[in-house]
Amino acid sequence: MKTFKTATTALLLVLCFIFFFPIRSYASEIVPDSETEEDSDVPIISGMDATVRYCNNLNVRLTPSTSSEILATIPLGEHFTIIDQTGKWFEIDYNGISGYVFWKYVSFTETDISQEEDSNIIGNSIIQYTSSDNRDTNISIACNTINDIILEPGEQFRWSDIVGQTTSDKGYLSAPVIVNRQSVSGLGGGVCQVSTTIYNALLDTSIVPDEIHKHSIGSSYAVNDATVAYGAKDFAFTNSYDFPIQIEAYSYKAVVIVSIYKLEEQ
Repeated sequence: MKTFKTATTALLLVLCFIFFFPIRSYASEIVPDSETEEDSDVPIISGMDATVRYCNNLNVRLTPSTSSEILATIPLGEHFTIIDQTGKWFEIDYNGISGYVFWKYVSFTETDISQEEDSNIIGNSIIQYTSSDNRDTNISIACNTINDIILEPGEQFRWSDIVGQTTSDKGYLSAPVIVNRQSVSGLGGGVCQVSTTIYNALLDTSIVPDEIHKHSIGSSYAVNDATVAYGAKDFAFTNSYDFPIQIEAYSYKAVVIVSIYKLEEQ
């Protein structure tokens, strides 16, 4: 009887811990269930423009499944609008047809800063990459760390101070990284996609990096890349404007989105 009471007490303690301290979910897990959508930090992607990639014709399906009925076919070069996302499938609108397309064949269209006259956005970049569960997790953690950072005039952003070392204690996992011109497995593999996306967003602005390094063998996901390696290669820049700026960084399955905004003085 004593053993039964002990086991019952332990079970109740475990259930209480799970109830009051839920495991955190990251943006790389994509769109949550509608019941938990309000609690998610994943930004709304409804209305984003996209095009076809990696294929000449993209099938639009009735449901998010490769066995589902094909409603339409989108030719390479055609545009469509993102409505929502379910797992690895995007719900889209194409010429009035609503359906689902597989994430691998979707390329997001960057905001044209020159056309945003009434917006405070001064820099924007979207970079897509080869997805894997570990890399998605690492990128998501880095984006969550950077998102909503505000830099006052003259204030510096330094990767090693803000993101820091990619340790397992922070939730980082092993994924491919480039070391001495070779791809090896390392904790935090993939975070260079985030630093690179920030750098490409900076290219829309007048801000010049204080410190920047390129990959030893170049990058497959961007012409202008910015690699980081804690204790060896850092990425830093200073807000050279006379107004504060805010960095927004988000990740989805195989895509990193970074926007830089001018903050109005209160």
